[in-house]
Formats: sequence, C-alpha cells, structure tokens
Amino acid sequence: MRTAAYVNGGCLRFGPDGLLYISTGDASSPSPPDGLNTGQDISDLLASILRIDVRGASQDRPYRIPPDNPFVNRDDARPEVWAYGLRNPWKMNFDDAGNLWVGDVGRELWEMIYRIERGGNYGWSITEGPQPVRPESPRGPTPILPPAAAHSHIESRSITGGAVYRGDRLSQLRGAYIYGDYVTGKLWSFRYQDGRVTERQEIADSSLAIITFGETREGELFIVGYDGTIHRLVPNPAEATNSKFPVLLSETGLFESVEQRTPATGVIPYRIVAEPWMDGAHAERAIATPGTSKLDVYRSSNAQVGNLKGQWAFPAETVFVKTLSLEMAPDRWQPVETQLLHRDGETWRGYTFAWNNDGTDAELVPTGGTEKTYHVVDESMPAGRRQQTWRFASRTECLVCHTTRSGSIQSFRVEQLDRPIGPGQNQLTHFVEMGLFDDPDPLLAKLKVQPHPLTGPSDTSADLQARARSYLDLNCAHCHIRGGGGTANFEMRRELPLERTGLVGERPTQGTFELFAPEIVAAGDPDRSVMFYRMATLGRGRMPHVGSRVIDEAGLGLIREWIASLPAEQPSLAVRKLRKEQAAALAKLRTDESAARELLASTSGALQLLTALDEGTLPPAEQQRIIEAATDGRPPHIRGLFERFLPESRRPKRLGESVDPAMILSLNGDAKRGRDLFLNATGVQCRNCHQVGEQGRNVGPRLDGVSKRLSRRQLLESILDPSAVVDEKFRTWLVQTADGRVISGLLIKRTDHVVVLRGTDGKDVRVPMSDVEQLVPAQKSLMPDLLARDLTAKELADLLSFLQSLESPPTEP
Repeated sequence: MRTAAYVNGGCLRFGPDGLLYISTGDASSPSPPDGLNTGQDISDLLASILRIDVRGASQDRPYRIPPDNPFVNRDDARPEVWAYGLRNPWKMNFDDAGNLWVGDVGRELWEMIYRIERGGNYGWSITEGPQPVRPESPRGPTPILPPAAAHSHIESRSITGGAVYRGDRLSQLRGAYIYGDYVTGKLWSFRYQDGRVTERQEIADSSLAIITFGETREGELFIVGYDGTIHRLVPNPAEATNSKFPVLLSETGLFESVEQRTPATGVIPYRIVAEPWMDGAHAERAIATPGTSKLDVYRSSNAQVGNLKGQWAFPAETVFVKTLSLEMAPDRWQPVETQLLHRDGETWRGYTFAWNNDGTDAELVPTGGTEKTYHVVDESMPAGRRQQTWRFASRTECLVCHTTRSGSIQSFRVEQLDRPIGPGQNQLTHFVEMGLFDDPDPLLAKLKVQPHPLTGPSDTSADLQARARSYLDLNCAHCHIRGGGGTANFEMRRELPLERTGLVGERPTQGTFELFAPEIVAAGDPDRSVMFYRMATLGRGRMPHVGSRVIDEAGLGLIREWIASLPAEQPSLAVRKLRKEQAAALAKLRTDESAARELLASTSGALQLLTALDEGTLPPAEQQRIIEAATDGRPPHIRGLFERFLPESRRPKRLGESVDPAMILSLNGDAKRGRDLFLNATGVQCRNCHQVGEQGRNVGPRLDGVSKRLSRRQLLESILDPSAVVDEKFRTWLVQTADGRVISGLLIKRTDHVVVLRGTDGKDVRVPMSDVEQLVPAQKSLMPDLLARDLTAKELADLLSFLQSLESPPTEP
C-alpha cells in the first residue's frame, strides 16, 4: 500500500485458510484524500483489508500473493487487496463459520460493522455507511456493500469491533457478535443468519473506553479498557439496577427549591452573551463543581475525549444544568425540560428531565427520549396560540451537539461569560474573584486578544458580518468542524476567514433540492444557497437535523440578509434571466393569481415567495391563498418550505428518515386505498415514473406483475433503498452545463453532438455537447431516496398491498 497507510494495532488475523489478513487505516487524515474509491487506482483506496501468504517469499516480496485475491490481474490495483473502501478499521475477527467481521470507525455521522467479502467495496469516501458523502464521485470497480450494522453518532462515536461469542457462561449470547464503542462505553450484540442481521440489541452501558476484545480458548470474551483494565460481561438481573439514581429533579440536590428553581448552595447560576436557537425556549443555566475544586486549563489537546488546549478542564463530578421554558401564556414562561451534563470521570453524560404540568418537579426521561405536545403563545396565529411538539432528547442524542471535537461544553467559555451583570460588574471577573478558576491568567489573557468576539445575533449595534458568523458558530459549528458530525466538507467557526470555511461558491455534495445553479452559499443570492434552503424547510434536508423542529424566523432573516450582502461576481446570463422572470412574477402577486404558481414551480422561486410571506408585504388573504397553494399537492422539497405556516395538526405525521421495515410489514394494508394513493394522491410520486396498466409515465420499469418478481419484503426494500440494487437502464446521470444548470435523468442518448436525459416528468431534455461542462453517472437509481418519508405508516402499508395485487394488468373498476 502507499505510505499514507498504517496497520492498526491488533488488526492482523490469520484466517481459516492459513493466510494473513491485515487491515490498514487512514484515520490520521482529517478529510478523505483524493482518489479514494474512484476506481482509478485501488492502491489509493484506504483503508483496505490485505490478504497475503507469509509461508513463503515471491520475487521482491517477503510473502506470496494468493492467486485467488480479487485484483491480482488488474494493472491499476495492488494485488494484496482483499477488500477496500473502509475508513478506519478498528479490530477484526473471524467467526467459526469463516466470516470476517470488522468494526469501521466513521468520520461524521456513522459507525459501522462490516462482514467482509472477497473484493468487497465498503464505500468510503463515497459513502459513510448508509450516509452518502460524495455521491457524484466515481466508484471503485465493485459494488458498494452495506454495513451489517450501523450506529449513528446519536448513540455511538468510535466503534470497536468484537467477536462472535462462543462461550458457555452467557448461554443467551452464544453465537451473537458482540462489539462496543470507545467513547460511549456501550456494548451491542447481533446475530447473523441467512445473510441477514437479526436480534440486534444493546446489552450494556459502561463507563469504559473500550479499546479491544479478547477471547479465551473456550470462547469466553474479555473487554479491554483504554486504562489497561480487563473486564467481562456478567448477567445483570433487573433487581440489581441502580435504585439510587435520581428519577426526579428534586432528588438531584441541585435545587434548594425545585418549584421556584432556586439553586442549592454551591450551584452557581450564569448567563451567556449569545443564546443559540432553542425552538423559542428561554434558558436558565448553572454549574456545580464538587467541594472546593476549581477549574483548570488544558495545556494540550485530546479531542477524542473533548479536551481542547486553552479551554477549561472541569473536575470529575462537575454538573451543568440548563432549564428550558416555553411561553404558555403572555409573559408566563413554564419550565418544560431540564438538561444535565454530568462529568463522569473523563466522559460527559447527558440526562433529561421533563417537567410536570404544574411546574413543581421534573421526571427523568427514558433512555431513548420522548415527546410531549404544548400550546404556546404565537401572535401570528388567529387564536394567539399554536401547538408545539417538544422533543426530549435521548441520553446519547446529547452527543450530537456536545461533540468532543468542539470541546463538549458549548456555553461555559470565556467569550460567552464576558458580560455585564450590574453597574461596573462583569460576570467573568466575578467568577475569578470567587476563586472558581485555579489559574485565571490564561483565560483573561485570551479574552484581551479575541480577534473575533462573539456577538448576539439580535445585537443590531454589531455589523452584519459579525452577527451572521456568530449565529452560524452558535448553531452549526459544533457539528460543522473537522470531525464534528456533519459530512459536508466545510466549517462554520467564526474565527476562520470566510474564504477558508468552504462555504462560499462551493457546489453542495449532499443534495441540491433542485435549486438553480446551486452553491452551499451563493454570494449575493440566498435563493441559490443550499444552506439557506436547509434552514428554511421543515421537510427533507432540514438543518439542524437533530435538536430543533421550529424554524428560527429571525435567524433565517439574518442569514438571508448576510448572504445577499456578500460581494458576488457578475452572475451568468441564465441566472440574470431567471432573476428577471421571478422579479416580474413577484411584482404581479397582488393582481395575478398565476404569479404564485409560477414561483412555486421552482425551488428558487419558492424561496422568494417565502421571503415575501416572512416580510409581511402581502395582504392577509393573499398570504393565506399562497400558503394553501404551496402546501397542497406540491413536491416535498417545495411543500416543506411552507409547512411552518400550518398548524401542527395539519402537517402530515410522516414516517421520516428512519423507517422500521418490520413495523410496516406487520400492518394490514388495503389494496384499494393503495391504488387510489398510487394513482390519485397528491405528493405521491410513483405514477410520475411508473406505469400500471395505461396510467402513469413510462420512465421507470412497468409495475404490472411486479408481485411475481418481488416479495412483499423486497418491494418494501426497493422503496426504502432504491439504490441498493440499480438496474443500469435506470441509473441517474447528471449533466452540469456551462451556465451552471444541473440536469438529472436517465441517459437516453449520448453522441459527440448531444446528450439526451429523460427526467422524472417523462420529458426528454437535449443538451448540446458544446454546453456540457460535466457528465457523470450518479451511481444511483433514478428513483429518489426516502420516497416514503412523507407517507404515514398506514399509507405505505396500503401502497405495498396494491403493488402485491399487481399479478396482471389491472382493469378499471
């Protein structure tokens, strides 16, 4: 392999065939190097699994290349490669059946367990487990294979591969693959039968930094912590659970009076300079440190556990408290949730308490989180109130925001605490005088040289650039930093010069939402900016994807104004033409009902219409007409922009991005309702590409007789993951034109003079080759991902039943 690779400790295994398997890694690279999974040179495909025979030498090598290695006859490949497209394999093992299992540490969103196959391609850096990263890049010579198990960074941060348990002590786990996580200390198991993973479950939640596993000759399993300790699993009956753990906020000892939210002695309240968006909630904050301990400063960094040089080092048992309140009546704020962050040794653990309706106490939320509906003040609604569903985070969901790469603690920082608390008094100085810090001098010195002070987004005395960059820092930078959790290759830290953030002028890699000439941030043009779109929608692509369900209208206006203010180059002729057409449509809104339909035909036009609604420049009756038009039968990427104007009761209870196939398959569907859904329902796109009988469009394959080809489960899988198996006839191709347009569709014709693509509307688009800047296969089915996202569970079951009924061309009733 190239010199950039290294062999992970403990990642060498002799297989049942007597050959040596070696995993290589490239975790030292903060972003994937060019050439990964390109199909141009497999030797660049880090990390890989190598397979060699060390029982002899060959030519200039101290080992032999097995003749059945998959790439021995390729000139552009290293013959040692057995499988490729991994990111950072951490521990691998063979089971008794000869299956090779590997834990693969992800980068931003996912941690994976793979069953390694000969010549297998595991996707990096095209994909990170199930998450597309660079979907338009060329792929390796073999298909990308899915992980056997994938954990999002909501529940896992650094996977450690384990082994199939073969012992006798824990009979209920015999035959299960057991693995863990270095950061969260969690352990899971699953069984692998008939080519599928079954019975996956969490089996323990420890405080260990799980670095590896060991086995005895008898198949008993040991767990090794980073601190050098060795542990084993034992049965844990329910009666042995920790009954002393506080299940009520009043039992934590953090409040002298819970009902009045009066902190106990030693619990120090504080306020911050600039609040992030919290779905309209107000926050009360406090910190508690054990005994007389003080805060130190990290002299070096270990971002893996959240220690950043120059940031405060908190002693073990430190607790942060944040209580969030919603306005239930004018000027009456009621506590809804109290969040705790507890420093358990070197690890921060999150707990959430939900307040009762009387505001007298709060109860510990279950591990997986929960939801509750409230009615809050909203003067824009006719009744002055609206319904709001509040999400109480799961224990591990907290890690999505409190990332170790950002230092875990977001609010208790020098720049956030430097605020007045009275005439001539400063909060940070007050804490210094209290003796809270062991050595305050480095902190105060840092304060004096801040080149980019934090600014409250609503502080109109500050300049627009500072306010906007502070907003992005507060709400986005904890994920959108190197290793922070966002797959997009840009950063939001306000101290970075804008040209180094990777935001402005860059083409998005995670979806364009049919924007015209899209860029992550299109200088001077919010309506071509994917970042602005993601902030504006409640539908697919919403950002942040965790922690917020309400649009921050003031923040959205700020970012729109900032993007519009950025100096831009002369736009292309096509962009100028589009702007002129949309400006004309906007000018006709009051007098011509067709103007709104014209704008709603494109994402950029819909964003302009959304801004007109937000700015309140239209009469109420006209606004309501536009909202109804925008949310009735529009494609999801358009409808999501306007759903916030509807009451929650009128928003569809969608399946969302995470669909449980077993739950859908357990439902009894109604084929008649499914037929009506397929043929008539607005927002269901099946008929836009598929024909049933004489109805629908001839874009994708006909569905007559589909039940003879696919089982009910296979039909569901083809809907949920249409690109898992792609028929070459239905692969999506992308054309980027010289004037910035991006056109996608089936490749119908390609000559030296013209490219013809057929879109999902069934129409063919001809593009002269002289206008083609780039033509690439997207390695995806034309059928979009997440088609079921906007369906209810019952609707999807009905649709399946209709498809199952299609044994022959249906007749009209």
